[in-house]
Amino acid sequence: MQLKRYTIASFVLMILVGIATYSITDESASFDLLGIHFPNLPIAFWVVVPVMILYLASVFHMGVYALVGNFKLRRLEKDHEKMIGALRDSLLGVGERNNVYKSDAYKLMGKLIDNSMILPYETLRVVGNEKIDEALALLRDVKEKKKVDIKRFHLSNNTSVVIQNNLNRLERGEIGTDEVLSRSESYGDVVCAKAFESFVKTASIGSVLKYKSLFNKHSLLEFVERINSDENGIQMSNDELMNLLQPLKLSPNDYIDLSIALSKNMIPDQRIRLFEAISEKCDDAMEGYLFTLYDLQMVDAANEILNNTSHDEYQIFKAYRDLKKSNKHYDISLLLRRNCH
Repeated sequence: MQLKRYTIASFVLMILVGIATYSITDESASFDLLGIHFPNLPIAFWVVVPVMILYLASVFHMGVYALVGNFKLRRLEKDHEKMIGALRDSLLGVGERNNVYKSDAYKLMGKLIDNSMILPYETLRVVGNEKIDEALALLRDVKEKKKVDIKRFHLSNNTSVVIQNNLNRLERGEIGTDEVLSRSESYGDVVCAKAFESFVKTASIGSVLKYKSLFNKHSLLEFVERINSDENGIQMSNDELMNLLQPLKLSPNDYIDLSIALSKNMIPDQRIRLFEAISEKCDDAMEGYLFTLYDLQMVDAANEILNNTSHDEYQIFKAYRDLKKSNKHYDISLLLRRNCH
């Protein structure tokens, strides 16, 4: 529109200049310039020619700058689209993001967003951009454990929102523990660990041991509680249990929790022999062995072990020993702040 107005104004100016010149003189002229002969034409025409050249030059100048401006605008528009995508990915927890921005206006902000996770307030529901609003709605629905169509977002399985959605599906029974464990690469470690915690409560020993690499402290305790249980009970020897425990890195407190879990159904004699054998191979298991002895009222055996330790070792158990000697009969779990029920 501006070019059209400029062209009309320029042609009006050319006509006015031509008319004004012709009103002054109606003579004609011819001349040579740079070896080129120009024919005999009215002087008014030759006066208008430079104005015409100036017009063409100015139009070319404006065209060049308009083209450059258009390229800059397109670059900004593309960077804006990338920024919207980066904001969406940051909301959804996409891990690897490395967008390249061409315009300086977006480079700093883009680098910051590509290396950040955005956790919006729950009160933020819409921002007016379709992609961002869809991401916010997805986060809200997944948090509320609603059924969602997450495939259309094309997210990898290790993004936080996909992990939470798969946990929701597992809880609702839309996917089974067998499916998750058999396709662990599709569901990731977090979902597999959660599925395994449910799996160990009912599956056979052989089925559980197929996935023994997934054992953590929580799933281990759930599993060993089934030994000699009336419901979904299993039978395991001490050698089998020691082979199961060997790859796990359990702390002294973990061994105490293990003893508590085993106390629910395991025969006391087997429990004592198990912890005696483990403590001979692993010093961290000694507290679990001492707890087991005191819990089963094997006071003399526990005291004998404590008498052969240095002064600064096993202070809590030595305090319990002294209480017992003073006829103060407390449950050992009270000193350790454990729940044995």
